[in-house]
Amino acid sequence: MKPAPVIFTFHKIREQSEQGNGAAWRALLDFYGAALFRLLEIHAAMSTPEAFLIVQQTMARLSGNKFEKLRATSRQSEREFLGDLRGLLLEAALGSAAFKETSTHGNPFTSEKITKVLDGLPLLHKEMLLFKLGGYTEQTIERIMRLSPRVAEKAFERLSGEYQPVRQLQQDRNPWPAAWLAFVTQVQVLKTEHCTPAHEMVRIHDGQVSWYEKEPVEKHVSECLRCLEAWTGLREVGYWRRAADPLSSSEIERLMGVIPVEKTPAKNRSFFARLRR
Repeated sequence: MKPAPVIFTFHKIREQSEQGNGAAWRALLDFYGAALFRLLEIHAAMSTPEAFLIVQQTMARLSGNKFEKLRATSRQSEREFLGDLRGLLLEAALGSAAFKETSTHGNPFTSEKITKVLDGLPLLHKEMLLFKLGGYTEQTIERIMRLSPRVAEKAFERLSGEYQPVRQLQQDRNPWPAAWLAFVTQVQVLKTEHCTPAHEMVRIHDGQVSWYEKEPVEKHVSECLRCLEAWTGLREVGYWRRAADPLSSSEIERLMGVIPVEKTPAKNRSFFARLRR
């Protein structure tokens, strides 16, 4: 009698992948791999072959040293876990050969410049501006936010001068990938003990808290560049988890090549089959 097939959930994937379970890793790549490619296509302006190498590096890093990096990622919720993966992925993209020789002279993404662009706006408008600066078209922003970007049209007027290229985007693709990735990575050093935990952001996104509870959190997120980037990042990964087309089985198997997992036992061959070899 054949064993019943395993039905994977996030928590089962999270638990069994750090035990070196090959089926759990395949499920991880099936569930989340496509979202990683979309993030690289947009934030790093990478082609599919370039993105493949970065996803491969990220999987190797995640599973290396007895799954040390994986063990450090969130176990609490899928989006928190994806937020952690996003951070590792974009960090790997910044360190890749594609960006080692790229100059960020005249960098439009210093903390001071971005803070000035966002200053005085409501949180919703800040989110939309950050998505726009990250390389998103208004059509995709509307799908992510489930709200027309026209509500932030006055805020978009701030994207003039050196930011003008993002007003003219025809596809989701950042015009300044090296500078943007450096900003996304470096803004994390601004984290303090007062920063909002990811699980609180997820609960607010899901409408699981009262106005009384969310008001101080949203006030902090609006005033903290590090938390604002994390806030939009969690919303972003939640969208691509649902919207990205899944990887093919061949793509998943190629990525599995860098993950140190248990080998699938070979099927027993009959005596006559062995003779025919």
